[in-house]
Amino acid sequence: MMINLLSTILLSWSFRAAFAEDWKPRVNLESQADLFSPCENITVLAPSVFPKPTHMLGENVTVIVEPTFGHHRPEQDAIFAYAEGYRLSYYMMFMETLTATGFRGDVVLAVADEYTIREDVLDYLKTFIDQDAGEKPNLVIYQETLLCESNDGDPTNTRRNVVKTGDTDSFQMCQLPHVYGWVDSDGHVLRAASDPREGRVVATIRYEYYWIWSQRYNRHSWLMLIDARDSYFQLNPFEDLPRSRKDQEDGLLYFFGENSDATRLGRSRKNLKWIQKGYGQRAIDLLAEKPTICSGSTMGEQVAVEAYLRAMVNEHDECNIRMTGSDQGFHNYLYYSSKLRNANAIRRLVVWEQGRGIINNLGALRTQTLSEWGILDPLSKDVYQWDGTISPVVHQWDRDRELHAYIWNKRHVAWAQEWKDKKMNATSELSSGGVVDEPQDFDVKVNSTKQSDVS
Repeated sequence: MMINLLSTILLSWSFRAAFAEDWKPRVNLESQADLFSPCENITVLAPSVFPKPTHMLGENVTVIVEPTFGHHRPEQDAIFAYAEGYRLSYYMMFMETLTATGFRGDVVLAVADEYTIREDVLDYLKTFIDQDAGEKPNLVIYQETLLCESNDGDPTNTRRNVVKTGDTDSFQMCQLPHVYGWVDSDGHVLRAASDPREGRVVATIRYEYYWIWSQRYNRHSWLMLIDARDSYFQLNPFEDLPRSRKDQEDGLLYFFGENSDATRLGRSRKNLKWIQKGYGQRAIDLLAEKPTICSGSTMGEQVAVEAYLRAMVNEHDECNIRMTGSDQGFHNYLYYSSKLRNANAIRRLVVWEQGRGIINNLGALRTQTLSEWGILDPLSKDVYQWDGTISPVVHQWDRDRELHAYIWNKRHVAWAQEWKDKKMNATSELSSGGVVDEPQDFDVKVNSTKQSDVS
């Protein structure tokens, strides 16, 4: 009986191994691009230029905020992410996989302030600062203190809330002060401005950050706006991009859709609510069968991205919604209403179907596992496009059980251990009188009130 059981197990293992070795990605070349056509029954004013986010403060206001660490390189391509409150292994997943692709442009991150940032996070991130030698991407860090509404109603308590997991509270309403202001003729700051907008969630605030950062890059540098917590890289996303002539005054803008077989705007309760609250029942009636376009993944040339970011902030100002996730409603309405059609800075707006563009949005594929969809390699765990090639950027990896288990239980554990070993080696070298190789910065002081990493 035992021999038969062992034989069955061995045969099962052999079958699985043979299947994994013979595995090939599913190829689906059938396009559904026509589903993404704008809605002709929505009529909106489509300006040629959207107002700057500073318009509420007057004509003479400018951006005064500077990076907390690092420096922008205007001629480089760049990746922007609002990455506040994560544990260390998430930052390592983002930065280590990106480094492995060979990307050596800029990465610009907004992280938690000194009171709430997790232990070791800043130490790790500072190893990417001032990377002009080409060994790693060059990291630029903004660490601004938000003014937030307290859950207990105490008006003097304006710090970010931290929930039980150690993450910052994504539902807390906050303001972004002291990033705009007035300067003299020599560029010296005369006065910083208070935030003219009421409190809003950080998922909405991030578009102002992105707009501020976009000012630091050349007109035709390519910029990526991406969710940092649930994204990682398999290939360099900036290779083989079309490059405009320097004298062109407009640029390309890329949006990335979610799977149109798995979901539509009207089938998702969250998307339905965001559009309904912002634009009314008629809008959702007209857009219900349109595929969802993800607001957490956008690319484009600086000149086009800057115009898009103005439009996103403007949508918040016009709709005045204070809901987490409402930016996805703005994003989809801007596209399907053709509100961006007259923007002088946007030469062409391309919407890529899920699995056919640089960023592969996986979230809507939860109706089956990625293995059942045929796009997850059982051995390497690489995620594939529908044409059978590897996806450059994987977004929303944590929605799939198998991929989540692999990333969380193996890769995250390995990254955390790697950092622990580096710290131990650095401590040993310091105690023995050795010299720590640059650019390691292990002497950064951690405020005693900060949250420690939660395993």
